[in-house]
Amino acid sequence: MHSHYKLVNRLVYGILTVPAEGNTYLRHLNIVSRDGFAHAISRLKLLATAHRFARVRPEVRSQLFWLLSELVKVGVHGVDQVVLALTRQVRSGDVTQGNVKLCWLMVRFVRANYAWLSTFPVLVATTVYMLGRLALDHSRIPDLRAAECELATRLLRERFHECCMIGRDLVRMLQDVARIPVFHNLWQDILQRPQSLSPPFAGIGQLLRTPTPPMFLANRITYEMETRLRFILESLPATSYSRNLMWFVQRYLSTPESESLFSDLIRYIIGVFHPSNAVLASNVVPRYVFLGGLLRFIRLPVVAANAKLALFYDWLFYDPKSDTIMNIEPGVLIIVQSVDKYTFMTASFIEFLTYESDAYSPELAAAIRGSIGLAMQDAVEKGVIPSIMPIYEHPRIEVDIRQNLHHLFPQLVPPVPEPAPSEASADDAEPAKDNDVMPLDSADMLPPAAVDSELAPEPPKPAVELPLPIAKPQSIQTVSAAFKTSIALDPVSRMFQEEIGITDFDLAPEGPADSINTNGISDTTEEDGAPEDVALVASAEPLPEISVERALEDMSLWLFGSTLQTFVDSVAAAEPDVKQIGGSVKEIVYMFVQSEASISAIARILASIFSDSLDMEDVETNAELAAAGESGDGLEHDLLHYILIAAADYVHTTDMTNSARRVLQLLVQLTEAKVDVGFRWLLHSIVNTGKPVQYARYVEQYVEGTLQAALVRDLGMLQEQFPGLFYTVLPQIYAAFPDAFLGCRGIVKSMVALIDQPQVYRLSTLIARGQCNYSDIGKPR
Repeated sequence: MHSHYKLVNRLVYGILTVPAEGNTYLRHLNIVSRDGFAHAISRLKLLATAHRFARVRPEVRSQLFWLLSELVKVGVHGVDQVVLALTRQVRSGDVTQGNVKLCWLMVRFVRANYAWLSTFPVLVATTVYMLGRLALDHSRIPDLRAAECELATRLLRERFHECCMIGRDLVRMLQDVARIPVFHNLWQDILQRPQSLSPPFAGIGQLLRTPTPPMFLANRITYEMETRLRFILESLPATSYSRNLMWFVQRYLSTPESESLFSDLIRYIIGVFHPSNAVLASNVVPRYVFLGGLLRFIRLPVVAANAKLALFYDWLFYDPKSDTIMNIEPGVLIIVQSVDKYTFMTASFIEFLTYESDAYSPELAAAIRGSIGLAMQDAVEKGVIPSIMPIYEHPRIEVDIRQNLHHLFPQLVPPVPEPAPSEASADDAEPAKDNDVMPLDSADMLPPAAVDSELAPEPPKPAVELPLPIAKPQSIQTVSAAFKTSIALDPVSRMFQEEIGITDFDLAPEGPADSINTNGISDTTEEDGAPEDVALVASAEPLPEISVERALEDMSLWLFGSTLQTFVDSVAAAEPDVKQIGGSVKEIVYMFVQSEASISAIARILASIFSDSLDMEDVETNAELAAAGESGDGLEHDLLHYILIAAADYVHTTDMTNSARRVLQLLVQLTEAKVDVGFRWLLHSIVNTGKPVQYARYVEQYVEGTLQAALVRDLGMLQEQFPGLFYTVLPQIYAAFPDAFLGCRGIVKSMVALIDQPQVYRLSTLIARGQCNYSDIGKPR
């Protein structure tokens, strides 16, 4: 028998490596095989499951599919298992030439053996799931995408009953490709005419209530990926796994096309890899820590929304009788464990769940809310977490997040007390949240994240709209260099391990400053005292000069992934897109405010952008400047304008929140770094938002100095740079801060600095009549 196996091995090898003699070797194999090709099939399956299948030569792959087709013709048992293994070797997110050729081989094999494939329900369902996920990656290969879509929709329409075994992830897959016309029609039939696909099919709710079997979730992860993932999740401690994660991301997730693989990896970790009790009790990296590290590398908002949906997908339709708590555990822990140091992440996840509970499927909204609440209650009862009250009671959790918690988990948290009527303000009303994921009954099938930003309103609320921490492939080397200096201080472990502290470069205090004195009249006694000479900060020493590269290595900035490095590189580009970069600036500010990132490190990075002669801060064409005719021929806003827009979203007219304090301290440190923030923030507060208190809150963050001193300095700078605008907005500023104007020589000197002879005569006449007003200064006769 041993000699028989050796002979079969040689014949199979000859068929695969010598195409010209393939027919001859196959005839010999048919003659000598005494076990119904069982050993030959075992050899082929060993090849199909090889970790290094990607290194197999193209001609060998072609011969493999030719041999399988020939074995199908003679009815050999076990070919379906080989094909099933080969579906995992077709990589998602890979558009290299070798993988594209493998996709074509698979498509042609399915076409040629369609009748045979239809007799294997599991293979039918797996093929549909594979083709649907691959269609996302091949938008630039229209012929291949059309072939994949045609085969997938044909199998779905003709074998829908078999495809239903995929469960709820079939819906997730169809959502992602619903914009493709052929899938759009199928999607409409599923939503509106379910019985036309299969008489027993009761509608989309039936699919959503069916958990996806692990074999389908594992199908989009190659055997090589699975081996490396399991090594990290089963062998590496939480303090030293980051190098392996970085290598994994650089190897498999470093191209734009690989973005679709993020959600597949998350679904694999959630639904397939369930660690044993021994692993759970050890110091091996937990799943939620690994997921937190993986999410840092997401770059696009659409991908971020899909990743969050993959993380919490089982929550939306959780049923303890059919679902397992292990699919819920990572999401529960990543929400709870990140609340102390990375409140932004917790808030983002809670708002995402709140939005999805109502918008994912309006017809099933009540059932989805009940499932989410049941999932968290089951996690508490089974000891995954003791309670979610620490989130509800956390001082950095905003009121709207507490309201969302009660909306989602009314049985676990109390309602939020209503504020006193005197404290309520219409100015503080939160704007409507942007959509994250396409609703199930969307008519146009376009996910809101994909809508042109020119048509969408300005998104002021960051928690839902913001992507998770972002990264860019070329910045991985920068991150790797930081790890070489300190392995024990890896950022992801800092995110979730309480015992590891965070060091930063902060050298100036970041606490609340002394209260503002709006009535104090501190005059300048020296006749020659220029407005900018007024001291506002007790410490005369500026921020220590540290390079941008060193500032980017600040360990408190790891939450940003490589978003900051990407931003710096984008600004330094030959032809930077100011509007696009401005959107990145706003995202950075939003993430900074709701995290514990170092204020001074962020200030250094932003200040370097305005001080490195990049001609960004000189594009003074903001809305308030354009209104006064100071914009010239430019049409784009400068970067500082976008920083001020982001900051204004947090500075309200009532209570001084921690978020407002952090963003104002950032503006103060930018001012200390010689960035012209003061008069720009004054204009934004007076002209754009109509809330002078925002400027007053900004002045409060100075260690010493009064509102009058700040106005002297900022109005002086405004008068020097934009004299026309200075005289235009002066009456509005006076109306906002009349007490600070009275008796202040510094402001008067700025007002009369450019006055001409006719204006002097007019002014003297008004003074003699006792009719002089600040609004009269600067007007022509």
